[in-house]
Amino acid sequence: MCNRKRRYRTNVFEDPAVRRRFVTKVLTIVAINLTITSLAMTICILTSPIRRFLIINWWIPIPAIVIIFIIHLVMCFCPGVFRKSPIKWILLVIYVICHAILVSCLAVRYRPLLVLTAFGICAFLVACLCLFARFAPCDFTSCYTLIFILILALLVLGILAIFIRGLRIVYICLGVIAYSIFIVYDLQLIIGGKIHKNQYDELDYIIASMILFHDVVHLFMFILQLAGWIDDD
Repeated sequence: MCNRKRRYRTNVFEDPAVRRRFVTKVLTIVAINLTITSLAMTICILTSPIRRFLIINWWIPIPAIVIIFIIHLVMCFCPGVFRKSPIKWILLVIYVICHAILVSCLAVRYRPLLVLTAFGICAFLVACLCLFARFAPCDFTSCYTLIFILILALLVLGILAIFIRGLRIVYICLGVIAYSIFIVYDLQLIIGGKIHKNQYDELDYIIASMILFHDVVHLFMFILQLAGWIDDD
């Protein structure tokens, strides 16, 4: 998450063709990652033995969360690692596997129809956010202070929600709003151009795809939890 506070060099894509290749490469990697994660989640929620195993062994997401956190620290302090092959691809695979585990462990606790509904809502919302990020005249890439505040608020509320159940719905709603903003922010960093103050470096396509993938996955998880809370009521 610290990667969001980085300021990227401007005008690194003077050739529009280079920028298009970068955007295409990032979105292709994200699409592949989301497909793999969705297939893993579908198998888990539709296969009874796997479903029961993940529900009983509630601790399984914990190592995945720790690994994701470590990878984010590497993004913050050693971003050059994600420009070197084959280590960048190894880290990408580990990152996707951990997110697949995280999503699957959450999804098995809800009805398949509810998971499908949340998936559809998330897909529609992400499509709208992509259009907004592409055509909106406002520049979210200069709002890194807002991004930092949202991350801090999510962290604090997440901890408090563990002990105060009444704050859980506030945390979930804030999560949906925050990750929607994160997606717009990261998409504009990917798109770049003259109207955006900051943007990713040309060689940062792995980091860019991992961060955007992370945003979409967590947006889905918050939407699923919100749908589950509404369904329970």
